[in-house]
Amino acid sequence: MALTLSEQFTLRALTARVVGEAINELLPGKWGFVTGKNYICSSLVGGLEATLLSKQAGLTLTKTLVLEEGQEPTEEFLLDLDSVFLAFGGESSAEQNYAWTLATLKQLAKVGFEGDIFFHVRIWVPGFVEKAVLADESIAELLVENPALWTFTFDLDKGLFVVGQPHFSGDEIHFHPVKEIPITHQHLELLKASL
Repeated sequence: MALTLSEQFTLRALTARVVGEAINELLPGKWGFVTGKNYICSSLVGGLEATLLSKQAGLTLTKTLVLEEGQEPTEEFLLDLDSVFLAFGGESSAEQNYAWTLATLKQLAKVGFEGDIFFHVRIWVPGFVEKAVLADESIAELLVENPALWTFTFDLDKGLFVVGQPHFSGDEIHFHPVKEIPITHQHLELLKASL
């Protein structure tokens, strides 16, 4: 069953609360959110930022960059950040989401980014990050053996979100769970319907 746009917004709000609380606990600091110009990803990013700001009493720094087709992040946007969250998906095509992922990772490599990089599950699961590593040597240098990579997944049978760290090791990718977060029945049902 496909979700309506209204249900998509609700799902992103519920996800933003869970993931936002986890990244606030695990990765406090200054955050940059890079997303594509579409409703669904923008709603997730807005929810993530609101969660972080509420947990930090409005005293942390967050900023957003919304990319248009063919656009890539600027060096200025990526400066002075502790963590960057890549949130591509939503109504955009797989080709466009990969192009934004590739462009953002190239720019992070170009500026020598040394902070944490968090990938939305809709970038990680389709293999866009792995494909970018194989496509560009500077991205491989940035990501392979980097202990500061993060993503999330979920265990629908147990009703859990799982935030953890992926690691590239040769031709294999391993996922190390760091935090399990129970989700509400509403969240679980919307997730199941979205897959």
